[in-house]
Amino acid sequence: MLVKECLDYLGQKTYENLFDDGCRRGWENVRQQFGDKETSETILEVCLSKEEKGCGYSIRLDRKTPFGNELWLELDDEACSAMPIRPCFFFDVSRVENVSSLSEMCDSLLSEIVSPETLEAVRPVLLRCAEIVFFRGQRILQVGSMQGRGMDGFLRLVLNDMEREAVLSCLGDLGWDGDVSALDALLCRLGPFSERGRFIVVFDVCPEGVSRKIGIYFGPPNKHTATISRLLEFLKGIGLCVDGKRQDVLRFVDEFPQFSPYIQNDISRFRLTFQDGCVTAARAYLRQGNVHYQHDFRAYAAPTLMNLELTTKCPLRCPQCYCDLSGGQDMEMETALFWIREAARSGVKTVNLSGGETLCYPHLAELVAESSRLGMEANIAVSGYGAEKDRLKSLIDCGVADICVSLNGSTREINSQSRDGYELAIRTLHNLRDIGYERTVINWVMHSFNSFDFPNMIKLAEEYQVRSIAVMMFKPDKMKNLASAPSGPQVIEIAKQIKSYKGRVELSAEECFSQLRAILGQRFFCNLNAGIGRGCGAGRDGFSVSVDGYLTPCRHLHRQRERYNSLTDYWQKSPVLQELRTVEDRKDEICGGCRNKNHCIPCQAVTWDFRGVFEMEGSKCPLASTI
Repeated sequence: MLVKECLDYLGQKTYENLFDDGCRRGWENVRQQFGDKETSETILEVCLSKEEKGCGYSIRLDRKTPFGNELWLELDDEACSAMPIRPCFFFDVSRVENVSSLSEMCDSLLSEIVSPETLEAVRPVLLRCAEIVFFRGQRILQVGSMQGRGMDGFLRLVLNDMEREAVLSCLGDLGWDGDVSALDALLCRLGPFSERGRFIVVFDVCPEGVSRKIGIYFGPPNKHTATISRLLEFLKGIGLCVDGKRQDVLRFVDEFPQFSPYIQNDISRFRLTFQDGCVTAARAYLRQGNVHYQHDFRAYAAPTLMNLELTTKCPLRCPQCYCDLSGGQDMEMETALFWIREAARSGVKTVNLSGGETLCYPHLAELVAESSRLGMEANIAVSGYGAEKDRLKSLIDCGVADICVSLNGSTREINSQSRDGYELAIRTLHNLRDIGYERTVINWVMHSFNSFDFPNMIKLAEEYQVRSIAVMMFKPDKMKNLASAPSGPQVIEIAKQIKSYKGRVELSAEECFSQLRAILGQRFFCNLNAGIGRGCGAGRDGFSVSVDGYLTPCRHLHRQRERYNSLTDYWQKSPVLQELRTVEDRKDEICGGCRNKNHCIPCQAVTWDFRGVFEMEGSKCPLASTI
């Protein structure tokens, strides 16, 4: 999502106890300077303990370095009041494990934004602090510069979350000369309101040592509104939260997520500023991000993705094909344009143009250009047939987004077990590399016979400078066959390889492959594979238009054909879509005992083709044997 989309969503509601006209003017400056930057989350920092209104604004940017994966731009309320905005910078250093690595980070990252004088003066103290932190088995999350506030001469250090005893011991070793007893008492009171009773400590490092003023960050035990309400009541009871601000914070976190793009409001964390034995301020960090935490909703208010089956013509005859290629038919140009324009009116963000062989469609360039003109991304899937350089350049000039090349093996022998046209696909990858195209994707359908080949596919993708590999689930072919579906151990192994890969190629699993996504999302305390995108998106975030103009929930659910002249009517009134949106209510015995049952919606083409129903069908799940 873009920063400006977060600001648009924020502007839909008025939180009069939190923000004033000055805040909104500042957001307009943020939009002007940073609005087109892509982000996965933004933070609104509001002071809870004072009546005055104001708002700091922070933006997370993906920036992969040897030391971490992100960069935060912190824009203070005052800084946002004038252009250009001068941000403070916080570098992710979560991969730093020793002092020498942190010193290297100083030279390669901090030297870009911190004056040489400050870096030279602060470095010895910073490295001594790091040595103590690492010796105690703790980690540093971020190192920040506050020069955006006009404050030079020090760096800000953010330590990983620690239990109360570790916080006190670590600060003692660092030479902090604050009131340890008062801090201990505060952390004891906050313990029940923090996640796992742990706290993040923030302090400044200057040539003389560490600052007496520190920040205590803590996240609530969960994201539920009731939990946040109890915490805010506690802060109000000890004089650290104004009641009007408490009410507006609860309104903010209880706001229903926006469907396009998906944006979820919640609380990232709270911060208490501690100095001279007492808390001087309490702040809430209101988050807008695209990770689903709460709200039991089954579909977006309007679809975000549309597939157009442009043609059933294809010169290849792939063993895994699920399409009926007999006869060969093209979608009428008028039909395609109607649904592209209808999709744009409804807020669809992505149009997938598919076949048959997509490049066999005579009006492909015109549809790509129209989709792009209307603000939608147009992706195409190709086998490689007809993908000459001139044709590819023409589509790129028309505004095509992802060009997805279908390839199931690094060699002809492996690929031919499920697909034809190995040489065509390789030639297309070669052509796209020569052109310098940066949005090439390999669609790799996982089978039992090619799972061992995944490392070689990654090497091939690196060789041809492919942006990403999409791991796709094997759907039933036209004979309802799933004979080569991968096993549970094979799926688990692919997940391990994806998690451990550190190279430049993006590795992901399509929504349909929910079982793999559920494994990839597993964390010690949670599973990140949540929300609508956790599995089958048929009728939840996307739909398809067949070659003859019928609407279906997905191109693999081609038997659920319906006629509607309005996308809104179809999305809201289709009984087929309504049924698809309740499959998680119908778990069979196998799914009911699975640890991933709340983080998975299996491909409904499988359940329909084999049982004629929409449900959580465990018997065809590759993980069933591992439960």
